[in-house]
Amino acid sequence: MNTKIIIGALVLLPVLAHLFYASATSTFAGYYVTVDQYVARSAVTPVRVGGQIVPGSIRWDNATRTMRFQLVGDNAKLDVVYRGAVPDSFRDGFTAILEGARSADGGFIANTLLIKCPHQYLPAG
Repeated sequence: MNTKIIIGALVLLPVLAHLFYASATSTFAGYYVTVDQYVARSAVTPVRVGGQIVPGSIRWDNATRTMRFQLVGDNAKLDVVYRGAVPDSFRDGFTAILEGARSADGGFIANTLLIKCPHQYLPAG
């Protein structure tokens, strides 16, 4: 009886270890970092950041098709530059999920923009 338990544990332990490792390193484990988490890190690697669009911060430059705005967290604000199509639902106060990287001035250059609606994320375009 004890032999069956030991063999079962020896077989199950590596499987559980693999599942734990896979879930911890999965891209879905942390879908995005908050503005506060992003501001606190110094890494320049690509990242996904989420936060609320600061009311009155949206500036559109028609000539360069560039959008500038700010995201806010609990304690920090983040200046964002985005070039590309903007979802119709892009508005002050909505939650935006951005993919991109830190700019030379410490802001954020977004190459993907999603708007969080009450029941879904809407892509640009």
